[in-house]
Amino acid sequence: MAFRISPEKWDEVIDYLRARELVTNVYLERRVRLQLAGRRRVEAVAYIIDRDHEQYAGALDAVAAARVVNEAEGQSGPNDAYVFNTLTHLKEMGIRDHWLEQVVNEVERLRAVCITP
Repeated sequence: MAFRISPEKWDEVIDYLRARELVTNVYLERRVRLQLAGRRRVEAVAYIIDRDHEQYAGALDAVAAARVVNEAEGQSGPNDAYVFNTLTHLKEMGIRDHWLEQVVNEVERLRAVCITP
C-alpha cells in the first residue's frame, strides 16, 4: 500500500511519520522504488524493521505473537487494537493474511480465557 503525498504536505507528513515510526529506532527509514498497479514506478519512503534491534522479536508463531500483542501497548494505544484494525483493513482490500488471522483468533481466545471465571 502506498499513499500519494502532495509536495506542499511533504514536510508535514514526513515529520509525522518519523515521529510515529522512529520512536525506538526499531525501524529504518528507506527510500524504495515501487511499481503501482498501473505498472508505473514511483519513489517512496518505507519503514523497514531493523533485525539487529533489541525489540525485534524475530519469526514468532501465531500463539507467541498473540501473547505479545495481548500484553503490549505502544505510543498510539493498545497493540491488539492496531492488529485488529490492520486485519480489518486488509480484508476490506481483499487481502488475506492467514498468519495475522491466526494471531487475532489467538488474542481473542486469550481474552476469553482471562474473562472466564
